Amino acid sequence: MGGASWARPADMMKMKNTHVITLSSAATTFLNYIAPEGERRGLILPSLNGTSLSDMSLTKIMRLADLSETVHGFHSAFRDWAAKQMPIVPAMVAEIALARRVGTATEQAYLRTHLRDMRRNFMEAWGRFVSPSLSGNAENVLHMSANRRPVSL
Repeated sequence: MGGASWARPADMMKMKNTHVITLSSAATTFLNYIAPEGERRGLILPSLNGTSLSDMSLTKIMRLADLSETVHGFHSAFRDWAAKQMPIVPAMVAEIALARRVGTATEQAYLRTHLRDMRRNFMEAWGRFVSPSLSGNAENVLHMSANRRPVSL
């Protein structure tokens, strides 16, 4: 199965392993909106000074918006959705999508797959859930013109 993906190098990951994220059609629609493929140079979502966003950027935005939720709560919301809405998908698919180790040490030694095809289908369902208009599954789809850009925070 084809599809878009984004590879995070091992040195940027908590577990120090390269992690490939399977991108849903909603995610690729968003990325193409903010940075059309032919215009991509360097960072797609840089900080205000043009460098990488820090790990505290989303926390800061949430504080500025006076929200009490935590960034880690996004992981929890994803896992709750997976358990409730995708019960026939093995739990390890969601765990691998979150770049977590799954199984015992013995199971990890023998698990040679990253379950990308299952994760791609899984992330398509997540994209439809969190952003139905971007995934093309909503009646109220708002078509974005190529020259519009999001408002800066």
